[in-house]
Amino acid sequence: MPSASTSTWLLLPGTPLSPTVWDSVRAELSAHGHVITPAINPPPGYVGTDLQARLAAEVAKSVPAEAPWHVVGHSFGGQVALELAISRPDLVSRLTLLCTRDTPFPAFDVAAAAVATGTVDVDGTLRRWFSSDELRTDSPVVQYARDAVATADRASWASALRAIAVFDCSQRTSSIACPATVLAAEHDTVSDVAAMEAMHRRIPGSEFVIRSGAWHMSIFDDPEALARMLL
Repeated sequence: MPSASTSTWLLLPGTPLSPTVWDSVRAELSAHGHVITPAINPPPGYVGTDLQARLAAEVAKSVPAEAPWHVVGHSFGGQVALELAISRPDLVSRLTLLCTRDTPFPAFDVAAAAVATGTVDVDGTLRRWFSSDELRTDSPVVQYARDAVATADRASWASALRAIAVFDCSQRTSSIACPATVLAAEHDTVSDVAAMEAMHRRIPGSEFVIRSGAWHMSIFDDPEALARMLL
């Protein structure tokens, strides 16, 4: 396993976010190793149940950096990270899962249908992702998230939401053998604490952390603290 000074981090974003969400974290980590932030783009109109696995396979083929990697996934990106750790353990030296789950969230099937027809509640989405104080502060990550939601490719986002609605790798999660950290946000209503703690118990030897007072994207509001955790 590489030392901290020669580490390679593979940072996977949620949906409908782009690798840009990691920019401040990348800046903090880059002095300590190689940081890769690939895009994971769900194909528009995809309705299969294996989207996260397909995207993990694409990442495994397309990332040029020498493995193994410390794979970090947030939300939808966390599910791709799970599939990568399960299917290609040779590529993953460490796994960090941020606000994600290994079980279905059926309510997102309805959300996917709404997004596919162009119905997007930007403010409602941000209220699910950030605390009221974070929204009032209107930090750069809040501004980025607002723009990402407002300008998202609706068909691609709907594909991701449908995939989250049915995603279930819980019967395979116990095969993950690398060191893993599972971080839950206290006020996350989708990747809730109970679901993430149950996932943690399925990953042998994993560490479980609850970030008090945090929401789904609060961790990006303090990139220095996130980078320290990944180091």
